[in-house]
Amino acid sequence: MGRKRCIELTDDQQLTLREAIKYHPKHEFRRCCQALLWSHKNWAAQTIAAELEVCPQTIGNWLTAWQEDGLVGLMRQKGQGRKPILSLTNASHQQALTKAVDNHYQDAARIRTELEAVLGQPMSRDTVKRFLKKTILPGIASAGRPNLNKTP
Repeated sequence: MGRKRCIELTDDQQLTLREAIKYHPKHEFRRCCQALLWSHKNWAAQTIAAELEVCPQTIGNWLTAWQEDGLVGLMRQKGQGRKPILSLTNASHQQALTKAVDNHYQDAARIRTELEAVLGQPMSRDTVKRFLKKTILPGIASAGRPNLNKTP
């Protein structure tokens, strides 16, 4: 069995972590804070991982991030996470969407199929729907076809 790795927290740090668990909007960040508090109570990384349904390596990463960067180390940094499949700033995406909507108005499945063929990128129907919602300006939705030529 591996060595037990626990951290020591001051009273102020414990209070800060408890407040973060209560009020921070990001679920992932709240889970990191909870893991730190449990580690302070001498819980094993395996136990914390099982309770939070993550792998023990993740717990080790959170502990290391806390020790190196403090609270900021637990926050998701810019550039992390999945990159978007479709982008509002990409002109080729906008043109492909405009053409697909003109050809298959109100049929997200066919719009998706055409976008996949043109862009060579697989995507879900929900991705197409979310992208369409982003391209429609407020007030345009009730006016009929979306105005895809304007950038929001």
